[in-house]
Amino acid sequence: MENRFFKLVAALFLMLATGSPFAGAGEVRTWTANDGRTLEAEFITANERNVTLRRKSDRKRFTLSLDKISESDRKWVAETLEELDGPGEKEPSGIFEGRLTEEWEKMDYESLKFRFYSEKRMSPKKRHPLLIFLHGKGSGGSDNEKQLNGIVRDFAQGRFHEKNPSFIFAPQCPDDSKGWRGEYLDDVIGLLKTAIKNLPVDEDRIYITGLSMGGFGTWSALAEAPDLFAAAVPVCGGGDPRTAKAIKDIPIWTHHGVADAVVSVELTRRMVAALEKEKGNIKYTEYDEASGVKHDAWTPCYSNPDVFEWIYEQRKGQKEKK
Repeated sequence: MENRFFKLVAALFLMLATGSPFAGAGEVRTWTANDGRTLEAEFITANERNVTLRRKSDRKRFTLSLDKISESDRKWVAETLEELDGPGEKEPSGIFEGRLTEEWEKMDYESLKFRFYSEKRMSPKKRHPLLIFLHGKGSGGSDNEKQLNGIVRDFAQGRFHEKNPSFIFAPQCPDDSKGWRGEYLDDVIGLLKTAIKNLPVDEDRIYITGLSMGGFGTWSALAEAPDLFAAAVPVCGGGDPRTAKAIKDIPIWTHHGVADAVVSVELTRRMVAALEKEKGNIKYTEYDEASGVKHDAWTPCYSNPDVFEWIYEQRKGQKEKK
């Protein structure tokens, strides 16, 4: 059925694209039609109306109208066109001017100390993802050091960051006893909005994660600014189930251990149940007692490459990629 569908579409739309080959040409990827059927095909070229592909199975070249393919595929084409033409240069400005150093820069924003990481290769001609990490209790204060532990440093390493070079933020909560709420949470949101204004940030790829106190902060940030985030990974935290309706469209993958004696697993279960009731975009990994995981669900979570694969695939406004 799949082959018959695409043979029919190919017959209807077979023609040469009017655009020129550009960045992304030659990439073989899975394309999805509006009715959910898929096809492995090589991307050749595109313009504002059509995309030209070469089917992997028989190497036949054909052109499809963009309105025949899925929203996520249309977005991919639009991003590739943007990469060719450039979205307009956006040099780092404001507090970020001169800060693309490939070092963990020490910076300040309102009530917060924070560390900021980027790379010199992150061209101002292209938009880049942003990942923000909220630390747990014990890493707060004003030294701008304790929150930059091995976990967040690892976010700048490995093949996922190589594939998706990102702006990475690690703010420090001034007072752990208050946690990520009130003024401190407001300043986290303000910091992200300042980054959007002054850096070439891809606003469709802003991600947030946090552990323990930072897991609570992650849930709270989603509720505070649901239109800001493309995906979230709250770890061994908890939130207000009454916010489920407001955040149900955000892809969320939460993690918690059954044997957690510091933050009850029930707090995550309640959020998951509330989101499931709202038919929310929720994934949940629960570590049983046999796993040996207690109040350290971040260890298996952040060491799982699937977590980073998943989060970098998410884009605001699209259906979650399982």
